[in-house]
Amino acid sequence: MSHINTISEFLLQAGTDYRVFDMARGIRTLASQTFLEIENASVPAPYPRQQHTWFGILFFNKHLSEERYIWFVKLPLDEQGLVIAAARKQFLQIVVEALGQTLDKQNNSNNQLPDNPFTFIPNQQQLADFNSIARIELGIPLSQHLRLVEQYITHPKDNDWRTVSIQGIADFTASLPHGKYQNLLLSQFLKLAPEMQYALCTSLENHATPNNITRLLIDWYQQNTQDEKRLHSVLRGLAQSQANTDVVSLLALILNSENRQSSATLMLIAARHWQYITEPSILTPYIQQLADCQDDIFVGLFSDLVQIPKIRDTMLGILRWPNKSPQLTRAVGQLFGQNTP
Repeated sequence: MSHINTISEFLLQAGTDYRVFDMARGIRTLASQTFLEIENASVPAPYPRQQHTWFGILFFNKHLSEERYIWFVKLPLDEQGLVIAAARKQFLQIVVEALGQTLDKQNNSNNQLPDNPFTFIPNQQQLADFNSIARIELGIPLSQHLRLVEQYITHPKDNDWRTVSIQGIADFTASLPHGKYQNLLLSQFLKLAPEMQYALCTSLENHATPNNITRLLIDWYQQNTQDEKRLHSVLRGLAQSQANTDVVSLLALILNSENRQSSATLMLIAARHWQYITEPSILTPYIQQLADCQDDIFVGLFSDLVQIPKIRDTMLGILRWPNKSPQLTRAVGQLFGQNTP
């Protein structure tokens, strides 16, 4: 244990192949070297959430067994977004005490860890999406549930959406890089039950949404801009959209409309579209509406957003704005513990 300092080193010494996914703000693949640099606090975590970095780690030893294992690990971050070394070492100590120096069935039949503050359980949709993404990453066929989803989407009037499983939806969205499934979704989406539309969008937030589906979802929202549930579904579905310009235009339209957005919408933008907050057409109305929000969410969201490396400078720059509104002045005062009237 004395010479093992990172999770990466432990997995390599145990003779495993492994894949790492960032789970904080949607599922994203992380290169092994990037994961090691984050662990070593050489670079800040790219997608922090709630002052932690969140990982899904898939590992296996193909020479010994066909079985694969998963750890969902969260590590605390300091004020600069760097992993706290003491916490990482504590997690490794838990690993070694539970499993020994190697990963095998003699120590622990499932290579699972005891309850500890560094592991977490994703929600049901994220678990399903992780399963689909991992299967594709390893070249394993997707589940039989995919066929039922395809059947429903092809003939929605002849099938009941309630017979479709979350895993099937996850398998379908993971298959969208294939033209067959893209074309099916493009032609049938507007004919589906609203519940299925919402579910597909929730799953899409864990995938790179192609341009044509981005356009489809934006058009769907614009058919009924007063439907907040539809708006939230679209924001989720476009979380990793490849059509950046279209998403920026949509966010600017939403934030610059006559209607003030709810705290739920502002929180969703922070969680899924933080990378666009630096855009001038988005930054000012977003921050102002955040300050105006009666739920007093400014402090929590500001503290969360300022840890994201890509937008940290922009968020800190807000504190120096020369012409703050009274509401923003009050919100900034709360941030520093001042009771500004």
